[in-house]
Formats: sequence, structure tokens, C-alpha cells
Amino acid sequence: MKARRLSEVRQLVGSPELKGWWESLLQVRQAHQKAAERYDDLLGQAMLVDFRAELAQKNAIDTLYRAGELEDSAAKMAAEVQQLDNASFKTVADFEEQRIRACEVWYRACAAEKQAESLREKHEAIERRAGSEGAPTAKKDQEAERGRIEVELKRVERSFTLLQQENERELAIKNRLWDEVERIWARSMELALLVAERRAQSAKVRSQAEVLFAQAEERKRRSRELRAEAEVAAREREAFDGKLAEALNDARARFGCAHGDEYLYFRQKESPRRAWCVALSEDDQHYNIEVKPLAIYSIDQRRGVAFLEPAVEASGSDEEGDRRFESYFLQGRKGRVREEPPERQSA
Repeated sequence: MKARRLSEVRQLVGSPELKGWWESLLQVRQAHQKAAERYDDLLGQAMLVDFRAELAQKNAIDTLYRAGELEDSAAKMAAEVQQLDNASFKTVADFEEQRIRACEVWYRACAAEKQAESLREKHEAIERRAGSEGAPTAKKDQEAERGRIEVELKRVERSFTLLQQENERELAIKNRLWDEVERIWARSMELALLVAERRAQSAKVRSQAEVLFAQAEERKRRSRELRAEAEVAAREREAFDGKLAEALNDARARFGCAHGDEYLYFRQKESPRRAWCVALSEDDQHYNIEVKPLAIYSIDQRRGVAFLEPAVEASGSDEEGDRRFESYFLQGRKGRVREEPPERQSA
């Protein structure tokens, strides 16, 4: 790092050679920034697509599980339908047996009723004959016949009453069996319809799962493409890193200076412990003064760019320097000068 006067540094900064070098440096920096931004953007897109691919994959698996659940439900319902059909066959057979039994009781009840009606007619006929005049022997025979008919009639009526009650019981059993058959058939039909619907739903859900799996694969493919593009951008960024380093090293060789990432440094010929620095970028936020590109600032060895002063010719004293600038930037333009503490004044 060569020692230069301020006039020499100003002459160098104003030369076409350094300005051309600085413009090429700016171009490399801009290209490096674009490559870095492109890398960040591509990597962010790839990560987002990866997340969306995983989400589609998870949704596809969940959808496939739902299709399996629908198929299992349909299989259970189909098994229940088969059980109901088997139960309906037995119930129908029981109903047929009960129907025959009820019919037999009804036939017997009808026969008893008819027999009772016939006996009543005979009894009435005997009553009519008993009112007419006749031989005593004939009257005794009629009385005996009437008593026999009355006994038979009571027996038949009692049998008819019992058969009528039995017929009602058998009819009630038959009706209950038929209601059970109807219930089984209704439940069987309901389940059969649900089985068909669940199977149709399962096919539809499986097709949705296939679409989601295809979507997940497409997103994975897109993610691989984005990551490949990001790798290219990363290599470009690394290449520009090398170009930036080459450009800064070229400044060291061509201009006899030291360099950082944002400044070029020249030793001050008048003050060995101070240096001139030339800003390579603009910054109005992070330093004690606003920094402009290619502006020249004076710094000391201890603090460096942590405290920048506008470039003026160095004073004759290395230790004192020009305290007017430091007083200006530390104490402000106006107002009272901060008083020293009493202990320091006594010292």
C-alpha cells in the first residue's frame, strides 16, 4: 500500500483508468447481485414447490385411504345384505308355515261355525214341532232330541270360540312374521343401494387420488428443475465472487492500494498512522457521515472506517491530527459543549 498525498489520491480517483475500473466493478457487482437474487428466488420457489408436492402427496395418500375405507364399508354392508337375505329366506319359510297353520285353524273355525248354525236350525225346527199337538211318545222323543242338540250345540259353540281365539293368535303371529319379512327386505334394499353408492364413491375417490399423485409427481419434477436452475445460479454467483475478488486484486496491483469489499485504502504520506479511503458504494445509514461513491475520506489506523472524516490535508502532528472534524462530528454543529465531570476537572 503506497503512501500518497491527498492531491495524488484525488488525481487517481479522477483518472479514466480508475473510473473505468470502478464501472467494471459496478457491472460485476450488479451481475453478482442478480445471480444471488436469482439463486434465492429459485431456491425459494423450489422449497415452495417441494412443500406443495409433499402436501399433494399427503392428500393423495389420505384420499387413497378414504377410498379404501369406502370399499371396506361397502364390503361390510354387502356381507350384511347377504346375512339379511339368508335371514329373509328363513323368515319367509316360517311365515309360510304359519300361514298354513292359520288357514287350518280358520277352516276349522268356519266348520265349527257352520256346524253350530246347523244345530241351531235343527233346534228351532224341534221347537216349532214341540208347539204343535202330537202323541206323548213323539213329544218325549222330541224332548230327548232337543236336549241332545242343545248339548251338542254348546259343545260346538265352545269349540268355535276356542278356534276363533286360536285363529286370532295364529293370525297375529303370521302378521308379525310378515312384518319381519318386510323389515328385512327394506333393510336389505337400503344396504344394497348404499353398497352401490359406496363403490361408486370409492371409484371416484380413487380417481381423485390418482390425480393428486400425478400432481405431486409433476411438482416434484418441477422442483428438480428449479433446483437445477438454482445450482446454475449458484455457480454463476460463485463465478462472480471470483470476478469481484479479481477486480479488487487488480486494484491493488494497478493503483498500489489495499482494499476491502467497500473501500480502497492509501497511506497518508504526511501521517503514517492515518490513511485515505475511497468509497466504492453509497451508504447513508451505517456510518457517522453519508458515504458517496468515489468520495475520499480520512481515517486513522485505530478506528478505520468506524469514524470517517472528510478528506483534508493532514496536520503536522500525527497524534493530534485535526481535532476540529472530530469535535464537529462528535459534539454537533450547535449547542453547548458538554461539560467535563467534576472529578475529571479536578484531575
